[in-house]
Amino acid sequence: MATGGIKKAPGARAAANEAEIAILPLEQLPPGMPPEMFTATGMLAIADMLPIMCAYIDRDEKVRFLNRPLADYFEQTRDELLGLPIREVMGEETYAERKPLIDAAMAGEKQFFVASFNHPTRGPAAIQAEYVPWTGKSGRVDGIIMLVKDVTEQRVAERALKESEARFKRIANSAPALMWVTRLDRTRDFVNDAYMDFLCTEDREFARSYDWRDGIHPDDAERVVAESLAGEASGKTFALEARFRRGDGEYRWLKSVSSPRFGPDGELIGFIGVATDITLAKEAELELRRQVEERTHELAASEARFRAIFDAVLEVLCLLTPDGTIVEMNSKDAPWRARNAREAIGGKIWDAPTLRAYPQHKPLIKQAVKTAAKGETFTTQVTMERPGVQTAYLDVAVQPVRDGDGKVTYLLFEARDITELKAAQEQLRQSQKMEALGQLTGGIAHDFNNLLTVVVGGLDLVAKRVEDAKLKRYATNALTAAERGARLTGQLLAFSRVQRLEVRPVHVAPLIQNMRPLLRNVLGPGITKEFDLDETTMPVLADPTQLEVAVLNLAINARDAMPKGGVLKFVTRSVHVDGDPELESGNYVELCISDTGVGMPEEVASRAFEPFFTTKEIGKGTGLGLSMVYGMARQSGGTARIDTTPGDGTAIKLFFKAAQGVAEADHAADEEDGELVAIDAASVLVIDDDPDVRGFVAEALAEEGFDVRHCGDGKTGLKEFAKRRPDLVVLDFVMPEMSGADVAREMLSQAPDQKILFVSGYSETDAIKWIAPDSPLLPKPFRSDALCKAVRSALS
Repeated sequence: MATGGIKKAPGARAAANEAEIAILPLEQLPPGMPPEMFTATGMLAIADMLPIMCAYIDRDEKVRFLNRPLADYFEQTRDELLGLPIREVMGEETYAERKPLIDAAMAGEKQFFVASFNHPTRGPAAIQAEYVPWTGKSGRVDGIIMLVKDVTEQRVAERALKESEARFKRIANSAPALMWVTRLDRTRDFVNDAYMDFLCTEDREFARSYDWRDGIHPDDAERVVAESLAGEASGKTFALEARFRRGDGEYRWLKSVSSPRFGPDGELIGFIGVATDITLAKEAELELRRQVEERTHELAASEARFRAIFDAVLEVLCLLTPDGTIVEMNSKDAPWRARNAREAIGGKIWDAPTLRAYPQHKPLIKQAVKTAAKGETFTTQVTMERPGVQTAYLDVAVQPVRDGDGKVTYLLFEARDITELKAAQEQLRQSQKMEALGQLTGGIAHDFNNLLTVVVGGLDLVAKRVEDAKLKRYATNALTAAERGARLTGQLLAFSRVQRLEVRPVHVAPLIQNMRPLLRNVLGPGITKEFDLDETTMPVLADPTQLEVAVLNLAINARDAMPKGGVLKFVTRSVHVDGDPELESGNYVELCISDTGVGMPEEVASRAFEPFFTTKEIGKGTGLGLSMVYGMARQSGGTARIDTTPGDGTAIKLFFKAAQGVAEADHAADEEDGELVAIDAASVLVIDDDPDVRGFVAEALAEEGFDVRHCGDGKTGLKEFAKRRPDLVVLDFVMPEMSGADVAREMLSQAPDQKILFVSGYSETDAIKWIAPDSPLLPKPFRSDALCKAVRSALS
């Protein structure tokens, strides 16, 4: 563009008018095309509608044609520009720059370039131009068609974009985080220096094409790939967190955030990603998580231990707030506790299901909570009573639980069931009472046996010597009564536990018949007694005294089970047992004692033979009766069974093994008695502290022809023994100061073969066997015949 402006070419309008001719003959026009389009005016109109500026210069470099967009660009009319030299249109400076390009185009070479242009009014601009040679019919270039486009705005935008990209790259390369720009095919248009540093490479093309999936830690690969695919599919920003292998082989934790990028039309064209190394934070997080998991596990284990202890303690425990709200409770089961006890958590303790069943204790529990909330421990004993449930006794305590500052934060409610403890205490008291009573009765029985020995011995002598029939009958009756008293002392000794179990053949039916007067006194008039005793049954192996005690215990239990009266029946019969789990196969005698009382439920019957088990109220039973019966039966080689139904009474069946060879044993004893008669004139030393017993024994033996000496204590007896050793010593086992055991031990140490016959109101068989295994025992009271028989047996 000339700096002096553009001049109008003369005759320009005339040249245009002269060009108003048809370009093609009508017959050569394309079908359907309007002929006017192929005139100079029509072609000019088409050129004016083009979005590009165009002109034609001839070989003289004068403008012979230009379209309106070019004229408008120069802000002049077409007529003003036609015919002007291109130098004037461009200006000298621009022309000088374009001249080589014009010459080359005139030489037939097409030219394309982008260059700056100093527009006369708009200032600096950028244009994109193409110079196309126009070849005539002669083959010579007649001129140049110039196609020009103003690309100033595009160049500005491109320059701004380049500057923006440069700034982005500078910022990205200075950032400590990995940054990249990807396409939808996951190829990267850009990676920053931190990305390359992570891969330990300087090859940017390698970094751009690196497949990051190859560097994922094997433990994270499947998860991360799946999360990445899901994030890309969502078209939204997504984050990933995983371990990636650095270029030196070390795995590092990276956290990446990928944001979508969109094209001009809003379509998704890729993602921009940023990743930061979070290894230290992640390791700290993992360590913290490990510690939390470890502490959580320890806490869970501690809580489990606490819960195990909490639930295993024997007491019912409840943790309360100071206002009585239940926070936690253990699962201790108790007959008096409601089955749905845990429903009380969150509510007041006095509204708990258990206290709804025992409303009489609500005021007490409220007072206990109030006292403990003040910081004082509350303790008491509570009796849990209600219909249909066995009464229980509880030791209840509510104590405060304080924090580090001493403030009451919780209350601990404890309820310990002391029902069994109270029963055991009562049983102990009862046992101690029975022991004391036993010792008393044992002592009385022992002294009574000494008296009976004199009475029985004296009556026996009277009965033998008196001639008057009436007196003889009186003596015999008195002797029978005295012997009945002797059986009573045996029962007292059994009661006092002094009498040991002496199993021998016993006829059951006669034993019970002899007990009828005792049963009548014990049972009273309200109980009807029926006896169905088989007198022909064989003898059984049992301790007669213990069997009497067992029958007496069963009769008393039956009486207690019939408070309004009833029928008590005694039945014996012979049975044969085979294949019983408790009994050996063989013949047995069954003693059945049945009543018409209240009977027992199954759960009571299953425990009836347990020691100290009783259904009686505290203080009214020791729980030893049936266990003693069962133990006696088992020791005798038999057993005891219960047959009971609530409301229909109870039957206790005792099985005793039949005694074998009794007749032969009796016959052998008779033969032995015959041999014993031959012994006489033997010397006997009698030692007994009771003068009446000692006198009776000495007189009875003297009448039988024995040489008798007697002493009243052990020391005197040892002196007499030392003066002259007797053939036999008749020794009382229980004496003051020096007992019969001490005397026997001293005698046997001097003369190991010394024969001794012990006599006693007790039955110390075990003690005698320990001191003098071969020495027999004659229990008091005894007749003179039994004494003489025992002496002859000991001497033989």
